[in-house]
Amino acid sequence: MIAKLKGYAFGVGLELALACDFRIAADDIQLALPEIKLGMIPGSGGTQRLARLIGLGRAKDAIMRGRRLRADEALSLGLVGEVVPAAELDGAVDRLVEELLALSPLALATAKHVLDAAYEVPLSEGLRAEGEAYARLRESRDFREGVEAFLEKRAPRFEGR
Repeated sequence: MIAKLKGYAFGVGLELALACDFRIAADDIQLALPEIKLGMIPGSGGTQRLARLIGLGRAKDAIMRGRRLRADEALSLGLVGEVVPAAELDGAVDRLVEELLALSPLALATAKHVLDAAYEVPLSEGLRAEGEAYARLRESRDFREGVEAFLEKRAPRFEGR
């Protein structure tokens, strides 16, 4: 899932973006979880996802102060993966979609599954899951196609199998 961020993403709007796999922001973006200023905390995953994404100390600073983060700071913290001029936002998202569409859907889904579990399990279990996923993908048609395409110096045609 890709979050296309422009203007303001506060509260649950930012929490939805935090649940996405990719976040691309216009240079005019302002991001905040300002619930603390209302005597509340984020309640749709904001505390947990922001801490995992940018680190506990930085998340405390943003959430416990209700601070607004502008595009340059969001990029430097790793909160967004890319910042572009507002007029180029649609094109940047389209380029990311095209890039992802050219990849193996099976490998992408597997990578997402293993990565999403990275903070949920001990390192030893995560490494085991990664190794098992790697072994399964080595047997896939997409992997064979990827290797053949590489050797033949052509673009691969992945089928998700």
